Amino acid sequence: MQTTSKSQLVPLALLLLIGISGATSGITIFKHHAEFSTVPTIVKAGEAAELIFNVINEKGATVRFLEFVHEKPMHLLAVSDDLAEFYHIHPEFTMEDSYNVTHIFPYGGKYKLFADYTPPGSGQIVERFDLQVAGTPRPRVQLVADRNFSKISNGLRITLTADKPLRAGEDVTLNFAVQDSSNGALVTDLQLYLGALAHFVIISEDLQDFIHAHPLDAGEVFNPAAEQFISHVHDPAELSKVLLSPSPSEVKAGTIFPRAGLYKIWAQFKRQNQVITVPFVLDVAAAKPKAFASAAAIPADAIKVVIGATGYEPSRLEVKKGVPIKIAFTRIGGECGGTVVFPSLKLRQQVPVGETTFLELTPQETGELVFTCGMGMYKGMIVVQ
Repeated sequence: MQTTSKSQLVPLALLLLIGISGATSGITIFKHHAEFSTVPTIVKAGEAAELIFNVINEKGATVRFLEFVHEKPMHLLAVSDDLAEFYHIHPEFTMEDSYNVTHIFPYGGKYKLFADYTPPGSGQIVERFDLQVAGTPRPRVQLVADRNFSKISNGLRITLTADKPLRAGEDVTLNFAVQDSSNGALVTDLQLYLGALAHFVIISEDLQDFIHAHPLDAGEVFNPAAEQFISHVHDPAELSKVLLSPSPSEVKAGTIFPRAGLYKIWAQFKRQNQVITVPFVLDVAAAKPKAFASAAAIPADAIKVVIGATGYEPSRLEVKKGVPIKIAFTRIGGECGGTVVFPSLKLRQQVPVGETTFLELTPQETGELVFTCGMGMYKGMIVVQ
């Protein structure tokens, strides 16, 4: 974790305090939803089909433009119901105000589609759709936990390790060491794939839990023009990230496995203009019983920000110049919520699940103070007036 010197904090009179909160998760109600259809209506194995998504707001109107997240307005992850097949494709905006992509499913059978998108002014939304493909199915593949976590694919050897044993409900950092499979040399020529050094998709065996994670940002390898780290905006800077130096030979991602059981993870990298996908199957143990901890009282005058699966709520805070404020960041979930990052302050602060981080500051200048999660997937803003 990046540390921050006292001198960096003096201009904003910044003070960080850590406490425990007894926050519990609730039901997320989205103001937007997607309607899914196909052309032809019956999708057949081996034949091209158009997958169509219409995003609708709470008033029933079509949402024409979605925010670009990692260079695309929508990420569509399609898997067979046994997780043997995986497709990461991207519907694009059409003149019919829908987001469409053409795809060929090679076999008949059941597929689960995960549409990952962000409407303007909204947090990240992931919707699930079932698709039955007509045609001859392939033999079903049983999901079995890996024993070997070093795999070779298209010239890369990817070795997966974790910073702790895998248990449900706990923050964990997954480390992916990248080597050249021919000679074992550390690879330093990865290319950015969709604006990041890698993409990670994690799905539970029963298809109920879905995680779309990205690397923990390594600032030294990105274009400083994108220093605001705003991922969920229609922002050209987001689309122009470049590596300033050789790529790191180890890529890290933070996540939380919500339940015990088997999960399949697909790690995607880009090298020599080729996207390389490496799968792993992980066995996650049951959560440890948690000892009771007294909840730290949140002051009545504090601005409460909840970090959940869809990001920060609220994500926009309006304050007055010269007036001291207190912000209580309470985390109830979200794989990207483990760190709150204030790029302009060069500050990264951990927020474990079920805990609250208090931030006190006195803004001295008008303007915007951006904060994000560690992987740049969630964003928030303090507007000083």
